[in-house]
Amino acid sequence: MLAAGRLRVVLAAGGLLSALGYALGMPLVAGQGPRTHEGYVVLYLALFAVYLLVVRMVLRRPAADRRTLGIILGFALLFRLIVLPSPVILSSDLYRYLWDGRLQWSGVNPYRYPPAADALAPLRDPYVFPAINRPAEPTVYPPGAEVVFALAAAVAPDSILGWRLFVLGCEAATIILLLRLLRRMNVAASAVLVYAWSPLAVFEGVQAGHVDFVMLPLLLVALGWRQTDRMVRAGLALALAVLVKLYPAVLLLVWQRRGSLRLPAAFVSVFAAAYLAYGSGVGSGVMGFLPRYFGPAEDFNIGLRAFVTETIDWSLGRSGRAGLGRGAIELAERWGYAKPGLRPARMLSAEQETALRQKLAMPSGDLTEAIHAELGHQIVRGLTMLAMCGALGVSLLVIGWRRRPGPDGVFEASRAAVAAYLILLPTAMHAWYAAWILPFLAVRPSPAWFWFTGAVSLSYLKYAWDGLPWWIRALEFVPLYALLLWQWRARRVPTGSPPRSRAGASSAGP
Repeated sequence: MLAAGRLRVVLAAGGLLSALGYALGMPLVAGQGPRTHEGYVVLYLALFAVYLLVVRMVLRRPAADRRTLGIILGFALLFRLIVLPSPVILSSDLYRYLWDGRLQWSGVNPYRYPPAADALAPLRDPYVFPAINRPAEPTVYPPGAEVVFALAAAVAPDSILGWRLFVLGCEAATIILLLRLLRRMNVAASAVLVYAWSPLAVFEGVQAGHVDFVMLPLLLVALGWRQTDRMVRAGLALALAVLVKLYPAVLLLVWQRRGSLRLPAAFVSVFAAAYLAYGSGVGSGVMGFLPRYFGPAEDFNIGLRAFVTETIDWSLGRSGRAGLGRGAIELAERWGYAKPGLRPARMLSAEQETALRQKLAMPSGDLTEAIHAELGHQIVRGLTMLAMCGALGVSLLVIGWRRRPGPDGVFEASRAAVAAYLILLPTAMHAWYAAWILPFLAVRPSPAWFWFTGAVSLSYLKYAWDGLPWWIRALEFVPLYALLLWQWRARRVPTGSPPRSRAGASSAGP
């Protein structure tokens, strides 16, 4: 056990080493050109190693004194101030935020046109517009995020620094609310380090500026109100969080109280009102790019769903997949969805045929069998995706049904729901999607999720290597699953053995 003074020395040393890493590493990474993402992964993992060592020491000796907390929060702010002026290197999402804010102050509904539409030509500039990803697609962000973009544009239009400062303010709110949650859960305030010093939060928050960090304080407000049984307030706050980023909607099923409709009624009223307000004049277009987000073109760093799909594909073999594809075409012909006798290659546009030939390295020759096999693969992919969605839904219902009463029960159910979402998510897994596990990790440390908040950075290698090798995904996800299984078995206390105390659980190291 470290004495309080020695603990503060460890914190100061770890903080200084991390600050040096951010200060010296960011300029080096930004100057790597095509190898920027490789350099970023190296920097991230080095900073994460320091972070993990400090977290382990702090969680072994929890502290609540002001000096320790001041060191933690002071360095947390310093890390973010260091990356605040750095160039955008990780994601271009924040350019879409700036663009959508600009559109709204120009009187244009962001769901009406994609950035590349001719109607928006007068609004284009040489700074924001060229950096927007998917310029031919409408926005993917829900109405709450659009309101935030408009508010930010009102204060600091087209300003990366302005948006980052706004995210920094949201992170400050998140840390304040997390300290309140730690106090409510009888966990030492020093555990805020888990979120405050996490390289995942520093890089994906202030540096990349992801809107997920605007959602986090709303989520923690909703969690606090649900823990104190303020159901209407919890429903309203959860709706606001979901309107900024959709995935916290999984908490609705685990927070619902049997026999009461107050929470879902409050949630639905706010959620529907926001979509109706932005849907005026665009109808179903208010969904934006979201429906296409489930298509194969958006697959990125897929976890369990990809492993299941690849296993089925392997077991079927090319001939099995081709047979499945032929069967699907025959059914489509029988039901009138395809012209009988039409050669499969005729179903493709010139662009689709070119892309498929490049993918299969077939510059010439008949594509019929390849199309059948590819169609079979897509059928397997779709069915696996549906199965994962079903498994997630069932998991959430079970978690909600088994939820214990009281604040602890609500917290544990919420943490389980977040974990279930991250494990069973059938779509893309970008690094910043994992950030919302961090507040829960501060209250209940988990080796599995500590691993993942570090390993998920490896997904950025796709941009450096023009693809993500299977072994990188295995390195990210297989230890996560193995550690979760180990934790689950460890919690099964043998008969006659005394249960762990809450203090023991909350102070366990990563």
